[in-house]
Amino acid sequence: MIRILLLFTLCFASDLCAGTLWVAVGYGGRRISSTNGVRWENDQRWSDEAKDDDNVLFNIAHGLGRFIAVGGGAKIGHIVSTEDGVKWEELPQVKGRVATIAFGRNRFVAAHDSELLYSMDGESFIAGEKLSWKGSVHARRSACGDTEAGFRFLLIGDIDLFAEKQRAYWRAVTEDGITYVHAVLDTPPIHDVAYGSGHFVAVGPQGLIESSHDGQNWQRHDVGVNDDFSRVVWTGRRFVISGGKRAWSSPDGLTWKSEAERIPCSIAWAREPRVAVGPLALGVSWGGNIHVTSDFSTWEKVSLPNGPSL
Repeated sequence: MIRILLLFTLCFASDLCAGTLWVAVGYGGRRISSTNGVRWENDQRWSDEAKDDDNVLFNIAHGLGRFIAVGGGAKIGHIVSTEDGVKWEELPQVKGRVATIAFGRNRFVAAHDSELLYSMDGESFIAGEKLSWKGSVHARRSACGDTEAGFRFLLIGDIDLFAEKQRAYWRAVTEDGITYVHAVLDTPPIHDVAYGSGHFVAVGPQGLIESSHDGQNWQRHDVGVNDDFSRVVWTGRRFVISGGKRAWSSPDGLTWKSEAERIPCSIAWAREPRVAVGPLALGVSWGGNIHVTSDFSTWEKVSLPNGPSL
């Protein structure tokens, strides 16, 4: 069920038109936005069906005054852009899915299966290096940050190996979206990655929590549970993990503690200290639901039009 976990994505900007804006995307090419995190509008989609097809939007990032969302399926890869959450522009399509995108150091970096894509202006994307492994390569998630080895983008994914007839998992690092500086196969499977406090943090099944100061060398943190961790976010003060029987948090990615309450959704965004307008954190769940909280303890579903899952 890893694919389902990767479809939930939400992005926030605090510098857009001197205000705040959240944008969420999902199945059917659904796009919906909010200026306060509670009231959502501008609900658009290409399809009303929640199918894993060419209409899915997987991920979204903000930079250069715009949001860019990516997705697609086996035939068509989508890159769509908006400045206000209302008007969307489709950038030139590519063949095959564009699964994840991140923004850092004044550029967008996306993963078109095994191929890097980068953009310095948010208007056109240039193809970079491809991973050379023999098989069907799928990128899933990405994060970026200023590490001990310099600013880096970390990408994670899986690959169906043709020769071995089995699935393996991979992690790769690029500094510029043009070339890979590190790529490794046969890593533990992970569902999500985030960056904060000088570290990347990866989470996954069977209680997996790992941290890295450079995206290459990883340290496992055994917290004594076998939970299936689905998402991790950096709030500005700490990492927060959802998906287990309880939430877990860490100020540095190295020392972890369990929280008193479980997060009843897949956490998608959080900010501590809280932004001037809006909730402390937001999450999503199957069925097209968005959840908000002001204290990480009590979560409420917001009212949304019926539609595909985000």
